[in-house]
Amino acid sequence: MTVALSDLKVEIADVQPCVKKLKVEIPAKHVALEAEKKWRDVAKNAKVQGFRPGKAPRPVLEKMYGGQVLGEVGEKLIHQSFNEAVTSHNLEVFGNPSFEDVKVESGQPLTYSAVVEIFPKLDVPSCGGWAFEREIRKVNEKEIESVFNQLRDKHAELVPVEGRGVKDGDFAIMDYAATVDGKEESKLSGKGQQMIVNTVEETLFVEFHRNVAGMKAGDEKEFTMAISKQYPDPALADKTAVFKVKVTAVKEKKLPELNDDLVIANTPYGGVEEMRKELRSQAEEREQQRAEEGLRRNILKKFRESASFPLPPKMLSQYGEMYANRLIQQTREWGLDLTAQPDFDSETFKRNSMEKGEEWARDEVIIENLAKANGLQPDEAALERLQGLYAEHLKSDDRDTRYNAAVFTIKEALRESVFKFINGKITIKDKTVEGEVKEND
Repeated sequence: MTVALSDLKVEIADVQPCVKKLKVEIPAKHVALEAEKKWRDVAKNAKVQGFRPGKAPRPVLEKMYGGQVLGEVGEKLIHQSFNEAVTSHNLEVFGNPSFEDVKVESGQPLTYSAVVEIFPKLDVPSCGGWAFEREIRKVNEKEIESVFNQLRDKHAELVPVEGRGVKDGDFAIMDYAATVDGKEESKLSGKGQQMIVNTVEETLFVEFHRNVAGMKAGDEKEFTMAISKQYPDPALADKTAVFKVKVTAVKEKKLPELNDDLVIANTPYGGVEEMRKELRSQAEEREQQRAEEGLRRNILKKFRESASFPLPPKMLSQYGEMYANRLIQQTREWGLDLTAQPDFDSETFKRNSMEKGEEWARDEVIIENLAKANGLQPDEAALERLQGLYAEHLKSDDRDTRYNAAVFTIKEALRESVFKFINGKITIKDKTVEGEVKEND
């Protein structure tokens, strides 16, 4: 049954900003009615030795199942009454409540307390009259050319080098062995290994490359090299190794000519100029999108500076953790474990993540309150696009994945509506800039 609001007693007290404590009392008659329903189910299904199914006396059943029944009655009534209490008092709860002082006794009112965090409500300041610059970076032609260079590089041939030693960019094929503290070290040895020589980039083995530079096919060389302190194997870090190297072959890349044949054979484009035009169009679209995101960050920063409000503690913690996880995941996608770096400071990282997470949380509060104050709904075109983009997640067999994907798509589509509304209230001046646009995120 559903608890009648007219009978439900609710007292609400402020614990701290965005945190409230609800004291709830459910009349004894509702406890008795719910218990009676539960006892009928127990009597029908309980198997008690010495009695036929459904014929065990209530006293016997109460002795065997009394605690279990009261527990199930309490759980159901607490869930129902809590939902009705927050709904009737127009409380938007963030996160899960903490239940305290639960008291469920036969013949007595059910009482409990619930500590909840509340999503902030605020009067968002008007943005009418605000003015912003939308900085659009001019497309760098070198970036377009780099795509063509990658295409040529992908289809390059390796050809033997004659009459000269290995230089930067060449492929040196070699056998090498190392000894550390007079013992051969297999981790620093290899046979028939191919290495792209690079004497410029400051890597852990740049000295090895510098020693190999200039060697010709058939040359042998012995040299001593200090292993970096940052070497991932602590048993070898900061040690001195003696290397014996024999170069068996030197090869260089022979890049194919950039022409229509190369493009047509290896891309969906009809030639060099068509590909160049499409690459430029894609780059311009990316810069427009980046400029819009930069504008939105500046708008939200202005709102944050203009509106002071408290945040629920759980929200602060959750968004700080979200920011940290995103940054760690992002760096891992780049092939770098951020937390394993020698100069990684966990306390500084946590503090910075909490600061950026707080900005995220405040932005969400501002966007949600702007939407409510102005009756905005998720943008239909954006929602359709996002639902197509995340269709796999929305149809996942995992309930949490489906729920998270649905919440994300709705929030992003609502965000789109809010910024369309804001853009109609503010003044925006586009500015074309060279080089990188400064980002504050």
